[in-house]
Amino acid sequence: MKFSSCLLNTAALLLGSNVAAEVFIVDNDTPTSLQVLLPLAAGKKVLGITTNLGDYDTEAATYEAAMALSPGNLTSCVPVYKGAEQPLVLDYNTYHLWQDLYGSIVWQGAWDKTYESPVPANATFEYNKTVGAPQWIMDTVKNSKDNVTIVAAGTMTNLAIALAQWPEMAEKVKLVIMGGYVDGQMAQVTGGDFVNDLYSDFNLMIDPEAAQRALSASWRELVIVGNISSQVFPTQNLYNELVAVSGGLATIENKTSLAYVKETVGNGTLPSFNLPYWDEVASAIAAAPDIVTGSYEAYVSVDTSFSSPFYGSLRMVPSDLRAKKGVKTGKATMITSIDVDKFNDLIVDALVRDWTNYCTIGNAPSVAIL
Repeated sequence: MKFSSCLLNTAALLLGSNVAAEVFIVDNDTPTSLQVLLPLAAGKKVLGITTNLGDYDTEAATYEAAMALSPGNLTSCVPVYKGAEQPLVLDYNTYHLWQDLYGSIVWQGAWDKTYESPVPANATFEYNKTVGAPQWIMDTVKNSKDNVTIVAAGTMTNLAIALAQWPEMAEKVKLVIMGGYVDGQMAQVTGGDFVNDLYSDFNLMIDPEAAQRALSASWRELVIVGNISSQVFPTQNLYNELVAVSGGLATIENKTSLAYVKETVGNGTLPSFNLPYWDEVASAIAAAPDIVTGSYEAYVSVDTSFSSPFYGSLRMVPSDLRAKKGVKTGKATMITSIDVDKFNDLIVDALVRDWTNYCTIGNAPSVAIL
């Protein structure tokens, strides 16, 4: 992977153009900086972040969203809206009852019996309290004159609530989701707890009924990132590239415009426990579809039978059988591969920028040493 000046120049041109009449909403239970920076660096406008229960409780997810925006002073132009605090049907007790019947999933999220909120005591953080996330999503889609893309990288409760009130909303939106794993049973059985976790569809399993309502809606376009999101990891080469184009660790440490790089690379050494770029891959595919190198189309639904060992799992249906199943399905593009070098270049391009005045001037110039 080699970061190119050509990429920087192209992205800079896009920031100042109206070529892509596309606006983004990031809907997530664990918002991270790159989920917002990747579309912004691609010249898209991010209208806001909406939060919900999942990896964290909703209050903590809202806090994480505010913290993700803070290093770049982005809170004034990328508002955060607090969303659903409970799934449509499941609650804490039934979530654990199902696992008593069919086996524990590795990652329990906010409903882990030992869960502790990451929000520090007496923490203050900004989010928009005038309206809840589902209503804001509906209002935003209804009033937008641009094409709306929603990147849903967490549970889909906000979307399900919005769709219950306005089903036609889906027709106006391209939805890109992180999750939707298929053909992972052998890997789960043979790979140990970590691999089992990589292929457990937590985002669907925490609210299967919401996932089914969302994935079977008539979206303008539905993209399911699926398995590939669990296969792309940060690498030491990527860290080395970030450090090099930023001018070295000392520069990163002392330059406020490199706050997002510092947040990412730390001391420049890849952590021993390394997690995939789950949500970031979804944002990158939404912002730069040309990184996709493999995909296929399928009709999908989510198992919503509590008495099923596959409750909350994605199911694909052959097109000639879907009308016979008695289950509503949605037509999706399933991603099977991406150009990882291009993805890494997008990460470098998004991070090595001065975001501190973006909300004032509308762009974020590169600070890379080329």
